[in-house]
This record gives sequence, C-alpha cells and structure tokens, in this order.
Amino acid sequence: MLTLARRIVQELPPMANPSLRNKMQRIVMRSFADDLVDNNNKNKDIITKPEQEEKIYVKRAQQYESEELESLLDALDENEDKREIDFMATKPKQVFFTDEQKALMKDANQKIPFTYEREPGIYCFENSVRPLVTFPDPTLSRLDIWDEYEEYSLGWPVIRAPNPYDRMRQGLKWSPPDPRTYPYIQEFRNHYDILIVGGGVVGSCIANAYAEKYKNDDGWRIGVIEKDPTYRNCLSTQYLGCLRNQFSSPELIEAALYGADYLRLAGLSQSTPHNQEEQLGFFNVPNLKFQPHGNLTLAYEEHMDKLREAHQTQVLSGAQIALLSKNQLEKRFPWLNTNGIAGASIGLENEGWFDSWNFLQALVIRNKFLGVDYIHGEMMYGKKHAVFDIGDNQSRNFEAHIFIGETKHVYPIEYAMLIVAAGAQSGNIGRMLGIGSGRGVFYMDIPVEPAPTHIYTVKPTDPPGLNFPIVSDPSGLFVKRHSLDGQFQVGILPSNHPNEKLPDRTPEQFFEEEVRPILEY
Repeated sequence: MLTLARRIVQELPPMANPSLRNKMQRIVMRSFADDLVDNNNKNKDIITKPEQEEKIYVKRAQQYESEELESLLDALDENEDKREIDFMATKPKQVFFTDEQKALMKDANQKIPFTYEREPGIYCFENSVRPLVTFPDPTLSRLDIWDEYEEYSLGWPVIRAPNPYDRMRQGLKWSPPDPRTYPYIQEFRNHYDILIVGGGVVGSCIANAYAEKYKNDDGWRIGVIEKDPTYRNCLSTQYLGCLRNQFSSPELIEAALYGADYLRLAGLSQSTPHNQEEQLGFFNVPNLKFQPHGNLTLAYEEHMDKLREAHQTQVLSGAQIALLSKNQLEKRFPWLNTNGIAGASIGLENEGWFDSWNFLQALVIRNKFLGVDYIHGEMMYGKKHAVFDIGDNQSRNFEAHIFIGETKHVYPIEYAMLIVAAGAQSGNIGRMLGIGSGRGVFYMDIPVEPAPTHIYTVKPTDPPGLNFPIVSDPSGLFVKRHSLDGQFQVGILPSNHPNEKLPDRTPEQFFEEEVRPILEY
C-alpha cells in the first residue's frame, strides 16, 4: 500500500483536474493508515517485503511506515497550500454583461448551452437573462470535469458546491476546511423544507408555528432569511406594536382574538428551557409588558354608519368593543377635544400595545432552540424550473439566491416551500418570484408596497394620565403613550394610494405643517 502511495505522489503524470490526483493520494494513504491501526492488534507481523525475504520486527516496521506516511502527508499539504486561494481577501465586484454576451447566454445551440465563453475552457452564465431552467439543467449537465464555469446572479458570483473530487479531497483532510479558502462551508444549509423570507415578527411567528409542529429531530429543516440581523430598520421594531380588534372583516377579528391569546400565553409557550441536568429554571421567559388600554377610534358624522356596522360585526365575532357618543367621550376623556367628532369605538378587552422588541427576541431565541436556522442575507433572485402539463402555470420556483453582504457572494438555497413575509418588500419579493406576471394564482401581485411615514416623540406640558388608549383620528393622526414620564408617539398613517411619496420636506417641516395643526385643533 505504501508503494502505491509513493507511486501516486511521484510517478502519476499531471492531469487536467488536479483534484483527482489529490483524491487518489488521500484514499490510498487513508486506507493504509486504517489498515495499520486495524492490524496492530490482529497481526503481530507486518510484511513489507515479499514472503521469500526475511521478515522484520513489527515495531521497526511501524516506525518506518509512520515516518514515510507523515512525509507524504506533509508534501501533499504543502502542495495544497500553494493552490489555496483566500476568497475573503478581495471582495468581488458586480459584473455587467454586454448585450452580445447576453445574446449568447440565450443560445442553446452551442457547446455549453446558455453560456458565454469568457476564456478558453471557462464558461459564464447569468441567471437573470436565462430562460426557464429545465431539469436536469442543460448547462451543468454538459460541463465536463475539466471545464470551469462561472455563475452569476444580477452580476454577483454564485457559490455552489464544488465537484465531487474536491469535496472528497476536503473530506479526507485531518482538520476541517477554513471558510476563507473553502467558502462552500457556511452556517446554513443548501436545502430547506420550509424557507421563510423575512425574520421579523410575522416571519418568526410562522417559523415558530412550523417548528413547534414539525420537529427538527424528525428531519424537518426550516430556514429564515433576514437581511438585517440587528432589526434596526425592521417594521416590527419601529412601528407601534399594538393589538387591535376593531376590524370590519370577521376573518381579521378572529385572527386578532387568536393573536391576543397567543400573546397572553407567550410567557409559557415561548420560554426557552435550560439543560435541566445542569441548571433548573428557564433561559428566557418573555415579558411583553402588555398595556391593556385599548384603541380609541374617532369618527365624523358621515362615518358613523360604517362604524356601527363594523361594531355589530365585531360583537358577533366575540370582540369586546363599546360604542361611545360625543357626550360619553367628553366625560370619559376630558382631555380630548371633540370638535367635529360624532362618536367613537373603544376596545374593552384584548386591545392595547406591547414591547415588540422583547416579543421578537423571544421568538428568535425559541426558534433557534427548536432548530430553525436564521440566515443573515438578502434574497435577490428566484430560480425557476420549467414544468409542463400542470395547468396554467408553466414554472415552479425551486431555488432562492441569497446575497451575503459581508462576502459579496451569492449562495443558492433550494426549498420545498417558500413563504414570503418580508413586510413592506413583500410585493418586490413576489415579483422576483414571478407573482404578478404569470397565470392563475400568479396573475395578481402581492398587494403590499412600502409607504413612507414619520413618527415623532413629543412631551406635552400637561399630559393626560396613564389610562390613555391609542387614539386614531379620522384624519389619519394617531397618538400613543410611549413612556411613564409623559412622552407620546404621534404620526400620520400613510396614504392608501400606491407609489405616493412624502412631500419634499424635512421631518421637522412635516411635523410643523401637517402633524402639529391636528394635535392643537
């Protein structure tokens, strides 16, 4: 066996794929090392010469073979170190292809379909300009082991698993590979049963519901993609975090009542236990700091009929909502100016606001405890398979391309089911997946678009007491108590008109011209 290993190292001619040479070296030397250990207790004699020659002692043979094996491994590691490339040393730049190159990428009648030969033997293809991908992929199936290819998504390089020879070579190493020189090893997988785009409160709640039902120990894999791990610009942490039952649709009212029960039991259901063998108690018990002061919805005279109709639906659905006249408003809330107000509705139960940051962190900790992977990246492209004989839809999304901002690389992740919970960007993610440009259920866009607004913190000279509900004015103004020292959050709800932008004014000018006049009225 040692003779064969020496011949592979010294006499094997160079080949087009050097990883095959390294693979053969590793297999031979690993097999020799395993045989050496196995025979240590079984056979007391190790034959290193033909049988007609004299046998040597076992100890001397083992020492000789170990030295030879160590020298071979050192030589191999030295050659591998020379060929290793630090992928993280220089971050790649976005590549823009010309129209002629894109035209070649649409041509299937060439040696490697849908590619552009940048250099002899090196083929490039851009996912965004390719047609629907059939299975198996004609590009990857036509590539030979000595051909190199470069895959891009929106101009950024895609990192895929290397060929089996390189993976075998890395698996035969004594130490695990370094992600800097072997970037295919990441903290997340390349396939998930359920993949969720958006790791805010909505996405984390969906992941929690699936993780509680489909256990990680049973083989289920759930992943959550979140581009902002700090949640600094997340709607879940920047908005009011209120619980409201005052809807006109029975489905929304039922969902709100379920949400109230979910928050009420969060201290039990979302607690993360310690290892009971080491320490009793719990690692994290959510404290949502729920403030049950309800929502006060004001209405003009022309809106009272709709308010009464919605109130009837709410009562029939089980929500505890009360209608108040103008006189009742003045008696119950003496600090409220009722000029022009004809009535209002207020929630008596299961309404108020809570600490959304604490709730979000409790969900993330619980999900990670259940085996959910949080991937810190941004979905930038969705790859589709061309599927026929399935009705009106002619494609199926099967792969999400995740852009990692730190490394400037794109990692493909395959999935069985994808759930879009990206907040204000859900409409853009849907269009990326072909929702709104297809047939059947893919005909309509996801009706969610980003709408800008401003939220201000004010402190009046004579603030109301602690029993202050969230006030919603017919003009779109909302007021919410922010702290115990008399601070309040105020703002104006965004308009329902799509693609409408805020006026070209600074936040200070917007407050003085739009918000303050309504507050002082």
